Amino acid sequence: METLIVLISKIPNVIWSAVIASFLTFLGVFWTNKGNEKRQVALLEHEKQKYQSEQKLALKKEVFLNVAGSFADVLGIVPKLINLEFTQKDIEVQMKDHSGIVAKSYLAAKEESVAEILNYSAETAEVFIDLMKDRAIALDHKKAIEIYGSTIDKANNEKDRLISIMKELNLQGRNDPATFDYLNKSYETQEGIVQRSTASLEEQEEILEPLYLEFAKKCMSEHGRLLSLLPPMTVALRGELGNVQDSQVFIDALNSNIERMNSAFDSLFVRKEA
Repeated sequence: METLIVLISKIPNVIWSAVIASFLTFLGVFWTNKGNEKRQVALLEHEKQKYQSEQKLALKKEVFLNVAGSFADVLGIVPKLINLEFTQKDIEVQMKDHSGIVAKSYLAAKEESVAEILNYSAETAEVFIDLMKDRAIALDHKKAIEIYGSTIDKANNEKDRLISIMKELNLQGRNDPATFDYLNKSYETQEGIVQRSTASLEEQEEILEPLYLEFAKKCMSEHGRLLSLLPPMTVALRGELGNVQDSQVFIDALNSNIERMNSAFDSLFVRKEA
């Protein structure tokens, strides 16, 4: 031990200075690298969080845009219900993917937004059920009118056929009382069918006309009401996408358009009633 101390004591000061300087340099490099490593880790973590945030926002944007488009398609069906030629198949095609699109939003949206989506979905479903019940009644009367119309056409065609037969027999100079009696009775039978069917058809038309007008008004009223209920859901989804602009501007513009739309349809119904 004493020998080691003696040897160390004989090392020149200049060497000690070099050793100490090298050691200090090493420490400096070590701590610099350590600091760089921490900054690099922090930067990578920041970039990772940024990427995840951007991916999450992109996913939400895609899902929410699909939700908005799907609800727009569903709401667009309501005015089309006024057209009684718009079939159940047409309705199903337009609503085909709606349930699945809305269900996806439950995975991407916050709980508050999900609640607004569920509330609006329930309101929309209730309106559709109610309107479809009323529409079914109108469609029943329309179907009855079509059946009576078809019966009248067939009876008139049969009358024309019987008249043609009687004309042909007259031209041939055939005098067969039994045949003419049969043809005349058949003609009277068809005429009776025409008269009864015409009376029933007119009765159905008298029932359907006010019923249909009331149904059309209800469709447009419910369409406007559903539009007016859009803001809570829309504002919630806009907020999740970072769109925090003044939503009142959107709400006021929507309500203004609803009023204009209702006024236009009200004037149309007034002209029809007149």
